[in-house]
This record gives sequence, C-alpha cells and structure tokens, in this order.
Amino acid sequence: MALVMFDYDGVIVDSLDVFTSRFTQACRENGFIEVNAPNDVLSLFEGNVYETMMKRGLDPSTIDNILKRYEILQGDQLAGLKIFSGIRKALLHISGKHQIYVITSNLSSATIQVLKQNGIECFIDVIGAEKEKSKIKKISNTILLHPGVPAYYVGDTKGDMIEGEKAGAKTIGVTWGWHTAQKIMEGSPNYLINTPEELTDLLIKL
Repeated sequence: MALVMFDYDGVIVDSLDVFTSRFTQACRENGFIEVNAPNDVLSLFEGNVYETMMKRGLDPSTIDNILKRYEILQGDQLAGLKIFSGIRKALLHISGKHQIYVITSNLSSATIQVLKQNGIECFIDVIGAEKEKSKIKKISNTILLHPGVPAYYVGDTKGDMIEGEKAGAKTIGVTWGWHTAQKIMEGSPNYLINTPEELTDLLIKL
C-alpha cells in the first residue's frame, strides 16, 4: 500500500478555461492586474501560486480576498465542469489498493462538489487552499499521517513537481493538464505519464 496524493485542477477536472476567466476577474477586482491571459495564469503555477503572488507584491489579506471572490465567481460554473476521460475509472482502481487524497490550490468545497457530481467519493480527504496555502505543508502533513508508507504526488504543473519533491513525495507528472510535458520536466518529476490508464498501471504495480 502507498499514499497517493492528487492535484485537482488539470489532473482530475478540465478546468483551465473556467479557472483562467474567473480567477483573472477576481484578481482584477482586487487590484492585481498582472493576470490578463491564460499564459499569465499558467506562469503563476511554476511554483506555489500564492507564494508567486506575494513575490509580485500582494499581501496575504489581498490574496484571501481574491480567493473569496473567486469562490463566488466559479460557483455558477461548477455544474458544467468536466472531468478528464478515464480519470474516474483510474481513481476508483487506484483507491482500491492505496490511500488517496486530493491536495489542491483550489477550494475544498468546490472540489468536493465536482467530485461528488461525477461519482468520485474515494478520497480520504480533500485539502484545499482555505485550510493551508502551502502545498509543501499540506503534502508533508499528509505524509506524517501515514508513517513508513511510500508517498506520491500526482500533478500537472512544474510547481507541483517542485513542491511534491520538497515535501518528501515522489512526483508523477501528467501531460493532459495545464503545463506541457516540457514545462513539467523542468520540475524533474520521478515519472511522466500521458494517460489515466498509464497512471493506473504505474500505481497498481507499486
């Protein structure tokens, strides 16, 4: 048995368009005007999104305001979000052998809503941004709950790979999400996976 932690946006749900439009709007309404196009949003995820925002001059209270506004703006879009083809089956198979969590920069309530409406209730917990903004802390704290168990983090961005490694997990980059395979490789993943079926095969063999 292993501990397998999954990112949400770009790994489970195809949410880039909704995230880009709604997050950009929330940023603009709170005076953060550097985010105007999809590439601007993607650049935030080359590290921890919230740490990147602070490096660009935002204070924690403004980031919290952006999150609160984003929660409202994305609310009417949740019912229409689609999960990636094959990912539900993959998660159900993987959860049959391993302990699995969602660790995300998104909000827990929105994540749980989309998972439930797609019949995905196999996660032990969903740990979102309102609980802790640092993925490194969230991943390392989850690892502490399962001492002695091999730990993996599945993500779709360069930042995911960097944070997963710093937290003590082996990293699995998936190429169907937000960052290209080339960009993910800049984060030195332990594995690079092209389909949910490949992901299932890798994790079931552990």
